[in-house]
Amino acid sequence: MVEWLAPVCFFWILTSIYLGGTAIEIRGGGPRQLFAVFVTFALYLVTFFLIRMVARGLGPVASVVAATVGAAFLLPILARIGFRVLGVRLSRPAAAH
Repeated sequence: MVEWLAPVCFFWILTSIYLGGTAIEIRGGGPRQLFAVFVTFALYLVTFFLIRMVARGLGPVASVVAATVGAAFLLPILARIGFRVLGVRLSRPAAAH
């Protein structure tokens, strides 16, 4: 059970940095954005689990680290999929004239 602590904590930190600190524009709104974050969280945990299953041969600690880093690198793609499922669009902001 403890092996899930690191990816769960990192998800919330990385998601806040990605959604709040990068140059992306969230189109579509209301409560769908909140639910899209939870869908992204589910996708992130599934990705973590799958990578960890593949990396089991590395040992318990190394497999958790590898799966956490792998899922973290895939977070932008997972966020786009998770938000798109609920009809919210993540895009680059329009250039200022």
